[in-house]
Amino acid sequence: MALNVLIIGAGMYVSGRHGTGNGTVLSALAQVSKKHPIGKVCVTSPSASNDVSIKEATARINALLGTSLAVEFRVLEESIPDIRSYHLAIVCVPDHLHFKYGKMVIENGLHCLMVKPLTPTLQEALELEALRQKHQVYAAVEFHKRFDEGNLLAKRMIAEDRLGTVSYIGVDYSQRITIPTEIFQNWAAQSNIFQYLGIHYVDQIYFLTDYLPKRVCAIGSQNALKELGVAGYDSVHVMSEWYHPQTLQKLVAVFNTNWIDPRTSTSMSDQKYRIIGSKGRLDLDQKNRGVEFASHTEGVLSINPYFSEYMPSLDGHYDFGGYGYKSIAQFVVDVEDLVLKKQQLADMEGWRATFKSCLPATKLVEGANLSLAQNGKWHEIG
Repeated sequence: MALNVLIIGAGMYVSGRHGTGNGTVLSALAQVSKKHPIGKVCVTSPSASNDVSIKEATARINALLGTSLAVEFRVLEESIPDIRSYHLAIVCVPDHLHFKYGKMVIENGLHCLMVKPLTPTLQEALELEALRQKHQVYAAVEFHKRFDEGNLLAKRMIAEDRLGTVSYIGVDYSQRITIPTEIFQNWAAQSNIFQYLGIHYVDQIYFLTDYLPKRVCAIGSQNALKELGVAGYDSVHVMSEWYHPQTLQKLVAVFNTNWIDPRTSTSMSDQKYRIIGSKGRLDLDQKNRGVEFASHTEGVLSINPYFSEYMPSLDGHYDFGGYGYKSIAQFVVDVEDLVLKKQQLADMEGWRATFKSCLPATKLVEGANLSLAQNGKWHEIG
């Protein structure tokens, strides 16, 4: 059977814009449609001006991939009259709207894929998980770094005890200043770089180690954005303590995050992390993947072809692949299996980023935000 897909939001991750690439969501759905039937696809957002960009993106994607994905655009209103005609929703809206639209789709019986973070607060996340259980739907967060081969290698090495007992994880993650000042300028002040982006690596720590956050403190700087008239933090620096629920062993995780990198930075994101244990150390540079491009017109670019990219295929078109694609494709295929009763909801727990498995990351981010507001006071996490 063909799955009907509702996409709430029409920004860069859906269709690509502001020089951020081809977008991921529509490209992923088109690629999935090569092997799994996709029916009605509707993109909805508050701005009618997105109609043109969605039509252009759909035409471009279909031409590249040799697909015929049919996508309509609709202006988003307080309710979606035919919402129950869709099987799943992909929610791609600003952080502070995640609860509102997650609640809407789950209460209408749709399986839900939420872009990160799940929600800014634990209370909202718990309510969404309770609603998910009540309505017996599948709900997950689009934490695509769980599909990155580098991170899966780290998970394997920890499981094989090659690093020994993990004592310390350090994360350095930053983005160009164009993110808060141009791309997300309408809502950047309602989030921060740690909540919006650093949470990827908060989830990674839980995914890699099974440790749970115990306490957290955070401080931030406010200079560059303030000078440009944008409210919010330039950078957020977080120290956290984690423990293993069975062994009670502890590890320390430190996050340095900012979104004021120069516009001329060689990539949109600069991200590195290190894991240090009793037997060894693992360093992962997730920006420098060994591909660098220099041109007279585009400058120097560090390219990550493993995230979401078009590659030549044997049919004369392209295939869309990468760990960003895999995250969305896996969710769509999971929903198809649930609809066809090939799998049960209980089968979704495990390595998938279900709402339930994302609660630890939500707890830590909420604690960090509370600490930020109190100039670095430590917060215990239940």
